Amino acid sequence: MLSLIRTEWLKWNKHLIFRIVCAFYVILLPSVLLLGKKLPELPPPVGTTEVMFIFPTVWGYLGYIGNWLCFFFFGFFAVISITMEFNNRTLRQNVITGWSRQEVFLAKYGSIAALSLLATAYYVACALVIGYTHTDVVYLSKVFQEGDIVFRYWLMSFSYMSFGLLIGFLVRRTVIAVFLYLIYIMILEPVLRWGVHRYFWEHPSMHFYPLNAVEDLVPAPLSPIAEQFAEKAGFDLFMSPFEAIITTSIYTSLFIFAVYSHLKKADL
Repeated sequence: MLSLIRTEWLKWNKHLIFRIVCAFYVILLPSVLLLGKKLPELPPPVGTTEVMFIFPTVWGYLGYIGNWLCFFFFGFFAVISITMEFNNRTLRQNVITGWSRQEVFLAKYGSIAALSLLATAYYVACALVIGYTHTDVVYLSKVFQEGDIVFRYWLMSFSYMSFGLLIGFLVRRTVIAVFLYLIYIMILEPVLRWGVHRYFWEHPSMHFYPLNAVEDLVPAPLSPIAEQFAEKAGFDLFMSPFEAIITTSIYTSLFIFAVYSHLKKADL
């Protein structure tokens, strides 16, 4: 497995798109949060923007920013990493030169799992640095009060890229695949959830759409709005962490199975 991941790394580490994606993620993750210092006070009961930078709430605010960055940059990269290989016939070349289709599959998923791990490690490092430099009194229990978010962040990143790989394998044309990836997550699923599902059947099942479950792994830290929604609708605005983990794991497993089944039969 490590040799397969290393081969993928050698294939992409000097690629301009990969470098741009990683650079934007590295720069924007802490920068967007720190720009919050320029904001006026937040609406009550939050009040001061200090809550965005101190333990333990820094995990949630930084994680939500990372949620958007992983969706856009890493999901985008997962799509084009497949479509470009179809266009350049490098997947076919891998098989011709000795890789089995199973090894092609393992190389792709091993690589996105590793990339998700690196993205998560950077998220943890940023959260610790920002939290320690902004929290007056630091207790270990306070630092890791929301420690389970670290696994959820990794799963979120991995799931976005898994969905991106699936779209790339099914569509193969870069522009169309990227368009479908963005349109589904940003428009189609929200319209189905809020414009159709909630309108005709206001029920917690509206949360169980595939990419909404992924997003709810690290949701927006909007407690007042969430409480108002719960009072009005009779159920929570977001899935619970446990529900999000289980639901996302099921959908991601289906994405992986679909890619594997398609790869076994596809004309590379």
